[in-house]
Order: sequence, then structure tokens, then C-alpha cells
Amino acid sequence: MHIKKALHKFCNILYVYVKYPKYLKFQFKSKEEITKYQEKRLKRILKIAVEKVPFYKTYKNDIDFDNFSLKELNKLPVVTKDDIREDINRFLREDVKIDQLEWKSTSGSSGKPFKVPKSYYSDAIEVILGYRAWSLGKNVYKVREPAIVLRSFSPKEGEPPYKRDWIRNFWYLSPYDINEKHLDQYLLFIKKSKAKILKGYPSSIYILTLLLKKHNITIPQIETIITSSENMLPLYRKEIETYWKCDVLDWYGQNERTVTVQQCAEGNYHNNDEYGIVQLDNNNNIIATSLNNDIMPLIRYFTNDKAIPNNQTIKCSCGRNLTVPFKSIEGRADDIIYKEGKTPIPTVNFYNLMENFQKVKQFSLVQDEDLTINIKVSENEPLVAKDIDSLKEGIKQRVGNLKINITIVDQILRDKDTDKIKIIKSKVKV
Repeated sequence: MHIKKALHKFCNILYVYVKYPKYLKFQFKSKEEITKYQEKRLKRILKIAVEKVPFYKTYKNDIDFDNFSLKELNKLPVVTKDDIREDINRFLREDVKIDQLEWKSTSGSSGKPFKVPKSYYSDAIEVILGYRAWSLGKNVYKVREPAIVLRSFSPKEGEPPYKRDWIRNFWYLSPYDINEKHLDQYLLFIKKSKAKILKGYPSSIYILTLLLKKHNITIPQIETIITSSENMLPLYRKEIETYWKCDVLDWYGQNERTVTVQQCAEGNYHNNDEYGIVQLDNNNNIIATSLNNDIMPLIRYFTNDKAIPNNQTIKCSCGRNLTVPFKSIEGRADDIIYKEGKTPIPTVNFYNLMENFQKVKQFSLVQDEDLTINIKVSENEPLVAKDIDSLKEGIKQRVGNLKINITIVDQILRDKDTDKIKIIKSKVKV
């Protein structure tokens, strides 16, 4: 078994080195070539699904494989996590052995565990798309080029707030320890890495930016910043771009590995078209179809994420012909805030509101089941009574006469299970 795993890892590493140059070229193919490739990959996945996956067998006669196009995808239903949890065997290929599969777990924001099996080269493809994502700015990055990573690392008691992953050449900094005490250590670690890339949660990079700004410290070696896993708030982007003066590129994906969408230096969100297909439903929920997972095909999968749609075809001046499926990510579908009368309102309303309060460093908002709004804020400058009243009035304008609680805290705490800061959370049952 150990030999088999070692061979699998070696094959994935080899795949990265062989395929990465081809992935770099693919994004500049013509739209027709990209569509043709997507059709080929989708046709393969749907054939596997209707022939070998119990849930999809009943749709075998519905798909026109002789006159195939991407439109055939719409003949299949949208599926959710709950559909799959109900009986995972209905969604697995009948010719696979469950005990021999490798699984990828999601962050479980709903509190319910969810796992998806990985296809053979899944890890390699994730690495390749990561490197290509870094290269959507002004520079092209090589395999194993060093990167500072300000996420996914929580040191144990007594451990230093940094570590190096020698295999990936990732230099991890703890997002829990961005403070005066560790600043000199962080700066030495970054310098030693010689990394040109900084990747992390938007909130982590924002907090680091404020700390560097306070001490008038610049790090010119960083040429590209990649953010992911949290909403890139306008306030965060403004501070980061102004201070670092480099490409700040946002990334969208999920642990289920269905689709990934990456921002280029022109600000457009490009879908990785050879990886998956993005659709938006009537409520702007992201519906994703994986073109790689041939073990448990995730077809028209409800991601529980919402996007701000594009209403026009975009020809990006960056020269890439990868599709641009939406303008940006709005948030998770279950984190919509409700105003008086239980009418849903977009969370962007609150992001725009908080931009007006420069004394606020960060905020988090939780809406209770009874619609009470609880907001925590940390300060750039001390908030006085007038500021609190003004903030309450701004929230009231958006939600009506709901109960509003505002608490000032030293810092907005990061979730220990996910490492992320949950900015807006709803407990409302609809």
C-alpha cells in the first residue's frame, strides 16, 4: 500500500511538470477551441455517469450523444449536498472500490461533514491551476517557485508562527499571530523565502497590511498577491492595492473541486474552462459541473455560493479566452440577511455601509433566528457614541426596525476549525 501511494504521488508530481506548460497555452486558445475541448470532456463525464452511476442511469436516453453540445448538460437536474448525503452510493461509479478511494473533505460550514472522492490526478491539477492562477498577473511563475502563504496554518503551543513546506516550497505564516510581537520574525521569514508571491485569506493580508502601514514598512519583493476562501471586501482591496502596489488577484473554488475561477490583472474573473463548467441559476447561485471527477461525477452541483452575474459577453484585454462567468462572488446562499418582514437583502449592502466608517478596522455580523442583528467591530481609531449611533442608523436604513446590538472588540476572532473569518452569518430559517 505504501508503494502504491508513493507511486501515485510520483505520478502526480510528474504530471505537474509535463502538463503545466500546456495549461499555460490553453488559456490563449480560441473560444471555439476551448468550447470544443469542454464538449469533449463533458461528453466523457456524462457517458460515464449514465452508464455507471446509479443516479444518472435513468437519464441515459435523454442525452443526445450523437449531436452533442454543452446544452445537453441542462437535461440533468441540479443536485445538492443533501441529495448526495442521503445515499452516496447512488452517485458513485459502480465499478470502484470505496475502501480504495482517496477523499477530500469540505470545511463543513453547515456543521454536517461532506466528503468527495478524488480522481487520480486531482491533486496535480489543483497544483497546476494554482501556478497558473499566480500567472494571471504580470508575471509567469514556475513550478515550485516559493510562495508566502498566510492561511491554513495554526501552530501548536510552543511552536513558532511559521513553517516551511519543502515539497511545495510554501512558506507558511500563521494568520493567528499577525501582531507586533511576531512582526520581526515574519519579516525575516519573508525575506529568507525570496518569494514574489503572497497568498492568503483577504482578511489575513488586510491585517498584515495595516500592521506594515503602521510601521511604514514595505516589502518590494512581493509582486503578486492571491486571495481566496473569503469575500474580498472593497475596504480590504483598497488598503491592499494602495499599500502593496502590485497585482491583487482573487480566486474562487471549493473543496469539492468542481470549478475554480481566477481573477486576472484586468479585474475579470476567468473560469478554468478545462476544469469545470459554471452556470448561474435564476437566483444567481453558482451551479458547477466538474470535468475531472470521473469517480463521483458532480454534475450541475449546487455550490451554495452566490455570484454577481455578467450581463454581457466580455473579451478580456488580458488576451485570455477563458470564459468570464460572473463579475464577482457575493457570498454564500445561506448567509443572506433578512430585513423587517423577512425580506432577503444582498450582503453587499453591509459591505458598502462599512466603507463609510474609516474608524472600523474589521467587522462581523450575525443575524439570529428572531432577525436580531449582532455586529462586532474592531477599531482603527476609538469609536465614540456619535459613531455608534451613525452605524446603527445605517443598519436600520437597510433592515428596518429590527433589534441591533453593536459590540466593540479587540479583534475579530478567526474560526479555529476553518481558519477563516466569517464576516456575515445568518441563523434565520427560511
